[in-house]
Amino acid sequence: MKKRFLLLAALAAMLLGVSCSSVHRVSSVSVVQPGFEMEECDIENPGTRMFLEEVDYSNDPDYTLSFARDYRKEHGANDKPLPVKISWDGGAAAKIQMSNSPLFEDSFEVEAEASPAEVFNLVPGEKYYYKVLAADGKVLKQACAVPVGPLRMINGVVGNMRDLGGWKAAGGHIAYGKLYRGAALERISDKGREIFLKDLGISVDLDLRGIKESEFKVGAVMPETVYLKLPVEKNLGRGTGNTQELYQQAIRSIIGWLGEGRAVFFHCAGGADRTGSLAFLIEALLGVSESDLSKDYELTTFGRANTRLRNYRATEEETHILYELVTYLRTFGAPGTSINDLALNWATTRHSDSVDPLTPSEIQLLRQYLLVRE
Repeated sequence: MKKRFLLLAALAAMLLGVSCSSVHRVSSVSVVQPGFEMEECDIENPGTRMFLEEVDYSNDPDYTLSFARDYRKEHGANDKPLPVKISWDGGAAAKIQMSNSPLFEDSFEVEAEASPAEVFNLVPGEKYYYKVLAADGKVLKQACAVPVGPLRMINGVVGNMRDLGGWKAAGGHIAYGKLYRGAALERISDKGREIFLKDLGISVDLDLRGIKESEFKVGAVMPETVYLKLPVEKNLGRGTGNTQELYQQAIRSIIGWLGEGRAVFFHCAGGADRTGSLAFLIEALLGVSESDLSKDYELTTFGRANTRLRNYRATEEETHILYELVTYLRTFGAPGTSINDLALNWATTRHSDSVDPLTPSEIQLLRQYLLVRE
C-alpha cells in the first residue's frame, strides 16, 4: 500500500507540473558539494515505473504471463522519459550551465528562457551541478540535480530508443552510456543528430536490417559514425542460414568497439525483434535475470508502433519471437539450466565453418566493459 501511495503521489506531482525538487525518491546518492542544494528528479514515466517495480516473471518459466499490455492500456503508449525540470526565480534566463563537477569542468550548456526548463537524457544517479544564468551573466540559481531512474529512455532521437544501462546484472549493474538500442535512423531530425552524436556521444551504427527490398538500405545515415550492416533475415529462434553467426558477429563487433571506447547504437527497423533478441543475448551474458530480460523485451510495447508480449502464441506453429528465442536457447543445456548459462553455451558454440564462436575471454571482456560492480 505504501509503495502504491508513493507511486500515485509521483504521478500527481507530474500532472501538476511541479519542479523536480518536489519529486523525491529514495536513492543511494551521496551528499553534494556544500553550497549546492540537491534535487532528486524522477525521470521514469509512471506507467513504465510501475511495470518495472510491480511485475515479476520469475515463477513463469513457461512464458504464459504478460502484463505489459495492461500497463499500456492504463497509462497509454509512452516510451518517453520525464525531463529533469529546473525551476528558478528572478526573471528570464539566457542559459543553464551544467557539469558533473562543482568546479564546472567539462561543462555543457542548455538553452533556457522561462522557468521551468526541461532537460532530457541525463544519466540516472549522476550529479549534475548547474547554474541558471541571466543574459548579463548573473547567477539566478545554482543547485545539483540528480536524475533517478534507473531506466534511461532516450528522448528526441528515434522511437523505441533506450540505454541498456541500469539493469541489475551479476554483481552489479550494466553501465550507462555504452550501448543503445532503437529503431532505424532514416527519419532522424537535425536536432536528433545533434543529440545522437554530441550529447550521447554515439559513434557506431550497427544495422541489423535484412536484405529484402523494403529494408535494403546500406550506408551510414550519419557519415560521422562507423557503420556495419549485418543483415539478419530471421530472429534467433526461427533463424535460417547464417542467423546464428550474425548474432555472434554482432556481439564480437560490439566487444571490439567497446574496447576502443566507443558508444554503440544497434537497431533493426522498429527496434523490436532482431534488436530485442540481440539485447536479450547481451544482457543474458552479463547476468541479467530472466524476469528482467522479459521486461526489457516488453518495454517496446510502451511505444506507439509495436506490441511485444512475452506470452504470445497464435498457434503451435506461430509463436512469439521471444518464446522461440528462449525455446531455442534451452537446446543448449539440460532442463533447469539458467538462461545466463544457456546464452553462454550458445555464444561459445560453433554454428558454422565460417564464423568462430565467441571465446570465454571475449565474454569476459564484454563483462569487463559493461558491468559496474557493486
